[in-house]
Amino acid sequence: MRRPSFRERMAVMSARILDRVGDRATLEDGSPIMGTFENPFLDPQVRGRNGKALASQIDAAELGEPRFSVLAEDAKRLPRDSVLTIELPAAEGGGRYRVVRPEPAGDGMVALVLEEDHERTADIW
Repeated sequence: MRRPSFRERMAVMSARILDRVGDRATLEDGSPIMGTFENPFLDPQVRGRNGKALASQIDAAELGEPRFSVLAEDAKRLPRDSVLTIELPAAEGGGRYRVVRPEPAGDGMVALVLEEDHERTADIW
């Protein structure tokens, strides 16, 4: 009998954790996916106590983009330019995002780098 690899065991553990405490997103086809959402621009440590303390001293380009980390197996369902909706209140960064690129972490998880998905309302000539 073959023993599961480290990555296989980590994927099982990570899936259990995500099911219990992860953030939920909905794909364009309506199917749910669990992961962890991180948006550096909304991080309370960046804002500081009064909301401006640290934020005024940080170069926004160094912060990075929002990310949604998912199991590597789930990341296959989200190729570049896929759209997903993070099911969080807007104040916590929830909303529609487009996948810019995947960044495998090497531990069975993939961080999907995101950008806000802005629907075009008119063509500009």
